[in-house]
Amino acid sequence: GQLSGGMQKRVSFARALIDDPDRDEEAMPLLLYDEPTAGLDPVAATRIEDLIVKTTTVAQGCSVVVSHVHSTIERTAERIVMLYGGRFQWDGTVDDYRTTDNPYVVQFRTGNLRGPMQPAEH
Repeated sequence: GQLSGGMQKRVSFARALIDDPDRDEEAMPLLLYDEPTAGLDPVAATRIEDLIVKTTTVAQGCSVVVSHVHSTIERTAERIVMLYGGRFQWDGTVDDYRTTDNPYVVQFRTGNLRGPMQPAEH
């Protein structure tokens, strides 16, 4: 049978977390997630977000989550970095993200077509 999108994401997490016997026990794990909730329904996305937070806590590591999904950003991050055009445009806490007047963040949060970010031309 076929695995659902949410189940496929969970399987990929499990594969990534299988312990490496050669890993230095003193090294803090760095977990990288690239669009972990893209294409998932809201319930499956919440489960994945919860798994990211729990995994980071249990592993006593650091997670880097790349996402365009607001709930994923707000539920998994302690700090947020906004990149655009290959440059850092803003960084701050989740609370700062909700209240900043930085034009890049405001445009991203609101989805406004007017602002410093323009669609890529093909």
